[in-house]
Amino acid sequence: MTVRVLVVDDHPAFRRALTSALNMVDGFEVAGEAGGGVAACEGADRLEPDVILMDLSMPDLSGIDAMKVIHETKPDLPVVILTAHADPGVEREAREAGASGFLAKGIGLDDLVIVLHEAAEPVIRLLPEEEQV
Repeated sequence: MTVRVLVVDDHPAFRRALTSALNMVDGFEVAGEAGGGVAACEGADRLEPDVILMDLSMPDLSGIDAMKVIHETKPDLPVVILTAHADPGVEREAREAGASGFLAKGIGLDDLVIVLHEAAEPVIRLLPEEEQV
């Protein structure tokens, strides 16, 4: 299965670097890029990604606010936050808003890929044998 990622960051050079790196990883494809929260909301509808990798601090709409808008119409679309503001309070706020993951910029590509892959996989919960019909 190819994981389609929407990359959202307001810094074009960083966004392009992430896109290039993810496109070189087997099993990943960058579905598109967005330079802000508003464009992320539009891209989530138009591009149908499996997961969104989004910065928190953007000039038009924060990553948390964009995630809330996206989850109004696509509540199951995973959003992984990648930010330079990696403090526990910000992480808690992001997770309460529905983030599937929270990563500090500077994370290695291997670890980033693991988190994105885990976020994009559907969660399967099996009932214990005695509860199965």
